Amino acid sequence: MRRLVRWLHHWGTSLPGLLRPPDRTTAFLRYGLERTLHDGAAAETSALALELGMISSAVADRDVEKRLADAQRRVTDILEDLRKVGSMIYPPVLATTGLGPGLHAVAEGRGLRLRLDLPSTELGAEARSRTGLLVADHFQTLRPGSVVRVRVRGRRLVRVRITDQQPGGAMPRERRAVLRCA
Repeated sequence: MRRLVRWLHHWGTSLPGLLRPPDRTTAFLRYGLERTLHDGAAAETSALALELGMISSAVADRDVEKRLADAQRRVTDILEDLRKVGSMIYPPVLATTGLGPGLHAVAEGRGLRLRLDLPSTELGAEARSRTGLLVADHFQTLRPGSVVRVRVRGRRLVRVRITDQQPGGAMPRERRAVLRCA
């Protein structure tokens, strides 16, 4: 028994781990949340930043102009934070560019080096959305500079294998998931 425990302790990190893929409802809700955040709060905040800039240019008092510029800068920072939150909920590039370019954009934004191996035929909308979320969520757990290889196979029964190696010479880790899609 002790031998088994030592073996698992030593080699356990190299065994493939399972990833929990998002279900249909979760993917749909996350997309809806991101769209609501983008079309609602982010759009209103962006309009407020523009309005503050226009008011600031029309004011003659230097003190008021400086205070308006500071307020505009804070509103712009809040807008960037809202966009980051929206991207963590559901990366918009996954919905607009397709799985390959979307994952490359997410990886680039996280500072990851990505090697992608996708099926030769395009995945359906549900499979593309759920697979993209699964991989993008895993990217959030990695440090910048990590090397990641993602392999996707299947159409209705999608198999995903993610192998990552974080900076500093750590052992490569492998994660797998299977998604049943309509």
